[in-house]
Amino acid sequence: MSAASKPKTALVLCGGGSRGAAEVGFYRALREAGVRVDMIVGTSVGAVNGAFIASGLEPEALKKLWLDFHKWRPFRFNWRVLLEWWNVPALFDPSGFRKFLEDALAVRRFEDLQIPLTVVATNLQKAESVCLEEGDLLFAIMASIALPLYFPPLPFGRHQLVDGGVTNNVPLDVAVRKGATRVYAMLCGCQEELDKPVPGFLNIQSRAFNIATRQKLHWDIEHLKDKAELIILEPCLSSARYALDFSRTGQIIEEAYRFAKSALERGAGRTTAALDEAAGEAKT
Repeated sequence: MSAASKPKTALVLCGGGSRGAAEVGFYRALREAGVRVDMIVGTSVGAVNGAFIASGLEPEALKKLWLDFHKWRPFRFNWRVLLEWWNVPALFDPSGFRKFLEDALAVRRFEDLQIPLTVVATNLQKAESVCLEEGDLLFAIMASIALPLYFPPLPFGRHQLVDGGVTNNVPLDVAVRKGATRVYAMLCGCQEELDKPVPGFLNIQSRAFNIATRQKLHWDIEHLKDKAELIILEPCLSSARYALDFSRTGQIIEEAYRFAKSALERGAGRTTAALDEAAGEAKT
């Protein structure tokens, strides 16, 4: 079989805040299943996970980073909000998150990664997705996680870049456009009906944002299912309710791992929008 005709497998990693810990369990399950990834496409926290995976980090090492994440104080309140609320770009100072990347990520440039990585951000002026694939890796990641309200936009020439999830939270289309014939993805949470009010305006904003981004996902699945094999897992993890709750990282990782392992054993190789039949078994 020629190189051109060989199947090309992509790992697509989406946004989801603290629920991105699920991708750590998913990554472990994929490795144990013997899945070889030819490319990675990541948005927001998926860009963070994607960079670590593409740099060669093993699942256990990535898990440890997530468990120690709070030590970097990544969400440092921007006190200027109290004095100049009308002129402040975001609630949080991004320096803590950048320090985490500087300390934990061994690779600084896309060209030094072991697996090709595409980071998705959003051009605020052009209202469109931007794919970053070369040069400064830390800049690309910080742009991709710059969710409006949380972190400030990053300058990009005369434009500004914000979180990739604004335009493309699960960038299946990017992977297929880059030649992927098989795509693996796990959604960071599901659209389950909540039986209690969502607490706090940041969690409310996150929930509303997540609902809005699902519309593009459904459109992509419908229009890409004949162009590539889509293996998309959508677990309803009991530990992953809110995007800013980092207190349950370990539980999210383990729950996602059990779900992914069971789902891949039962349904890998099928084009599907979700492999929910494994959910009940994964939670027991």
